[in-house]
Amino acid sequence: VTRYLLLATYYLLLATRYFLLATFASPFHLDAKPNLMTNAPQKILMMPDYRSDNPYQSLLTKALRSQSVEVFFPVGYRRIFPFFRAVKDRPVDVLHLHWLTPYLKGETSFTRLVYSLKLPIDLWLTRLMGIKIIWTIHNHLAHDCQFSQLELWLRKRLIKIADEIIVHNCSTVDLLQQAWNLDCSKLTVIPHGHYRNIYQPLISQSEARKKLNLPLDGYLFLNLGMIRPYKGIENLLQVWQENQAIFQPHSLLIAGKPLDAAYGEKITALATNTNQVIFKANFIQSDQIHLYFSAADVVVLPFTNILTSGSLILAMSYNKPIIAPCQGGIKETLKEADSLLYDPSDRLGLLKALETSTQIDLQQLSTQVKQASDLLDWDKIAEQTAKLYQK
Repeated sequence: VTRYLLLATYYLLLATRYFLLATFASPFHLDAKPNLMTNAPQKILMMPDYRSDNPYQSLLTKALRSQSVEVFFPVGYRRIFPFFRAVKDRPVDVLHLHWLTPYLKGETSFTRLVYSLKLPIDLWLTRLMGIKIIWTIHNHLAHDCQFSQLELWLRKRLIKIADEIIVHNCSTVDLLQQAWNLDCSKLTVIPHGHYRNIYQPLISQSEARKKLNLPLDGYLFLNLGMIRPYKGIENLLQVWQENQAIFQPHSLLIAGKPLDAAYGEKITALATNTNQVIFKANFIQSDQIHLYFSAADVVVLPFTNILTSGSLILAMSYNKPIIAPCQGGIKETLKEADSLLYDPSDRLGLLKALETSTQIDLQQLSTQVKQASDLLDWDKIAEQTAKLYQK
């Protein structure tokens, strides 16, 4: 108990110190806005830096350059008030916050509580420096969240601190308004851009299957990405296993690195005991991604819970027909290409969608996916984002 009290006192003293620094070192106040009277480019700090794992921030940054916006990323990780210290080191107009996961450490409830208290203090100190805060909400909660109630409490606090909130679809607006009692005046819907031209283009299906040593006949259903519980892979394998007669001519390919060894073993055991299932339990390198989508006829994304999905956007970028639950922003993102969406409350929904995919014109559906993907243009997204920075 003494150690915890000392830790809490330490952070309180640090917060007081930085509060005084922010208050007396800056002429700004909480409602300060960036100076829009000059022709100087807007300076934006994006945090955290996920560019090495996800092309989203790199694509957004590149598109923003055409809007006279300079984007910076933090160097290294600072445990104590990383946002405030980052803007002290590099003066910017806007802090654009994305994912919270790197700033919420701890395997115990107390440690997570300390980080959850520290994060809003950090952002308040940043606002005292006259920095506008914009938060893009990518997820309702962090995937596989251990302390859901605590994170929900934190997110409600951050909603109040942020000047503006970005979400990727209108469905998220409705959900957050109900779940978080959200002030909709702060919300702006800006879609998630496509991943075209990031990875290599498609090649012929037969060539791709030969390169990956996959069956040449029948439909190939693909699930590609990190193997995590919320992605519904266990349910997919169960449906496939219980309907062997239906899927006998076809194959299911699951490719990606498991969340951890224990979960990987669980999926391996299920896949091994199911006919016509291929499980490649390793990280798929970027120069191999086009092979998997070239080999596939249909992409299967049986999420249990989702707001915005990079996997969905990636499949759309390759014009692939998609099986997924009709939830979150999936239907809104796919537009008319929703023939294979299913009701997640229907126990047979996934099975029906899998069967339907073998009976419809997939080429026509692929064309509809392409049309939906055309709308996810980065130049338009950058224009909307830059206007929000200046608002």
